[in-house]
Amino acid sequence: MNIIKFDSLDSTNNYLKNLKTVVGDEVIIAKTQTNGRGRRGNEWASYEGAALFSFVLLKDYNLSIEKYTKLPFIVGISVLKVLKSIVNLEFKFKWTNDIYLNNKKISGILVENINNRFIIGIGININNTNFGKFKDIATSLKLETEREFDIESIIKKVIEQFEKEFSNYKNNGWKEQLEYINNYNYLFNKEIIVKNINNSYQARAKEIDITGKLIIEKDNNIEKIDIGEISIKKLDEE
Repeated sequence: MNIIKFDSLDSTNNYLKNLKTVVGDEVIIAKTQTNGRGRRGNEWASYEGAALFSFVLLKDYNLSIEKYTKLPFIVGISVLKVLKSIVNLEFKFKWTNDIYLNNKKISGILVENINNRFIIGIGININNTNFGKFKDIATSLKLETEREFDIESIIKKVIEQFEKEFSNYKNNGWKEQLEYINNYNYLFNKEIIVKNINNSYQARAKEIDITGKLIIEKDNNIEKIDIGEISIKKLDEE
């Protein structure tokens, strides 16, 4: 694990994307980010005290590209397991890859496929207590426990856990992993608003299915939605 630290970057993902040569063991950590973002380009509050880091997964050409569509889940499972091992709190997995605690976001993940390398960016609110405009929808370990944590130690644990989870996934462990995340499914049985390009509608969230789609109940009918086609919010997040 080759850890490279910065006081500030525009984005740890961008730094890795711009590296001409990547071995695969690089871990980029920044105390702050000036252009942190999440899925679909959503802004991420990147203040000092958070774990802000990215690492690389080089493509294994023995695996189909379809296999890699589950990467956000595998990363999310890794973060969830590490957080639950650190403090005994009710962390939840929000489809497809956010971690929530007490109805507030504590971690977000961004996976990007660039030139046959997968750039995995993770933000975890650890010792930070300032969330800017996101103050009503975000929380941190420090806020929840009134304790300080070793940020670099948590980062290393997440990467080590990811290596275990991805190895398990490659060896047909997805069914077991899916069962785990459904046990902590934050959206389960919640009323949600599903948005796509043309319209939005209300539905009730159910389980995540074997393909990674979210099962929803709409007008007494069961449907499945894909994260690539919609954005999603709980009603009370509107």
